[in-house]
Amino acid sequence: MLPNKGFVSVYFEEFWTDVTSCRKNSVGGDSFSMASNLLKWSLGVGGLFAVLGVFLSRNPQSLGFWLVACAVVTWVHYRQMMWYFQPLDRFEKHLHEVSFGKYDSLCGMHGFGSPWPAIAAAFQSMREAVWDREQRMLDTNQRMESVLGSMFEGVLAVDGQENIILLNREAKRMLAVDQVDVLGRPLREVVRHPELIQAVTNASQNQRPVVGEFITARSPQRVLSIRVTPLPGELSDGLTIVLEDITERRQLETMRRDFVANVSHELKTPLTAIKAYAETLRLGAIHDSTHSGQFLEQIETQADRLHQLILDLLHLSRVESGAISYEIQEVNLSDLCQQCIQLLSEEATRRQVDLGLANTPGNVFVRADREALRTIIDNLLINAVRYTPANGQVRLQCKQARGWVTLEVKDTGIGIDREHHERIFERFYRVDRARSRDLGGTGLGLSIVKHLTQSFGGSVELESELGTGSTFRVRLPAIRG
Repeated sequence: MLPNKGFVSVYFEEFWTDVTSCRKNSVGGDSFSMASNLLKWSLGVGGLFAVLGVFLSRNPQSLGFWLVACAVVTWVHYRQMMWYFQPLDRFEKHLHEVSFGKYDSLCGMHGFGSPWPAIAAAFQSMREAVWDREQRMLDTNQRMESVLGSMFEGVLAVDGQENIILLNREAKRMLAVDQVDVLGRPLREVVRHPELIQAVTNASQNQRPVVGEFITARSPQRVLSIRVTPLPGELSDGLTIVLEDITERRQLETMRRDFVANVSHELKTPLTAIKAYAETLRLGAIHDSTHSGQFLEQIETQADRLHQLILDLLHLSRVESGAISYEIQEVNLSDLCQQCIQLLSEEATRRQVDLGLANTPGNVFVRADREALRTIIDNLLINAVRYTPANGQVRLQCKQARGWVTLEVKDTGIGIDREHHERIFERFYRVDRARSRDLGGTGLGLSIVKHLTQSFGGSVELESELGTGSTFRVRLPAIRG
């Protein structure tokens, strides 16, 4: 009895449809095309044997023989097909390794028929190209991180939703960002500066660069400038933010404005007095023998003050600019202190102030300019004598310890309140302006002391309480043990 041909044809059509759909939905279409041709040929041979068995067999035994032969042929071709597709497992394994960043294993296909060796060689070439691109990208990222990390400016970048996509180390420091992993987080959650958030919002809405500045909230407060610029290219909806610390610049600008104002005021005071006395003399007082001499004396006093102010300004300017040239030599500080005290002893006696040298070794040496050291000592002693009331005491001491020489001027004067300690060495800064002018000060002496001391690698400090006197200490490097 002949088998049902309709059932057989339908079975093979469904099976072939599954195979061809697998070929279309898979990579390596050429390989599957060859496999499909092999499968067609094997099924055709098996079907031919089956048809011949049906039409040529005259008894059930011969029909069974032909069917068995057909099954054997089909099984053999099936095993050949399985052997042919066996390299796909290897390719799958190597693809997984590449996806996890492993590029060192080899994908050999020796012993398999064409086209597997050629495909393996192409795969190996592709893997090497991917590895090379990945290394170049890593090198580029490392260079970019090194450049951004070494910048003095803070650099941020955000995407269109204002999520952080870049934040260098300096930006973290400036904005006091303590979190370690901030990439991908909204800028508003990480940064607590409304001025920065507003600048980012304005630049995002208008697609224009925005510049500004703000003061940080944490102590010590810093002045930061902001420049927000839209990103070009594919990230056109993102922004880059550059931060710069301009605290020192703003302080210098403030000091420059204050200096100009103070110089104008200090010059104006003696000039006004000189002009007033000169006009008084011109209007007839010159013939007044009783007062004309006093007026001329006041003009001379104010002219001397004006001259001293100009000299101090020029001296301070040269010291700050480094234009002054020093004659560096070994100086016996003990002898120099004794000389300075002798020169000021007459003024101290006139003001009824006890001025002397206290517990100073005979040989204390420093390496500096002798006249500059004399200027430092003179300025400190003059201030101490002038601001110490009658029957007070001023002591100058010089000592050496641990590689440093300490020059100390201690008085029993009016003292300086703590609120003035930080600014006492600024130019023209006076605790009591009226008293300072009456005593003949220019307001530049302590500033000159500070800059000269720093020129020789030293430092100066103040220890004082209001009403208990003051102690100024100048520390300079010693040259002898």
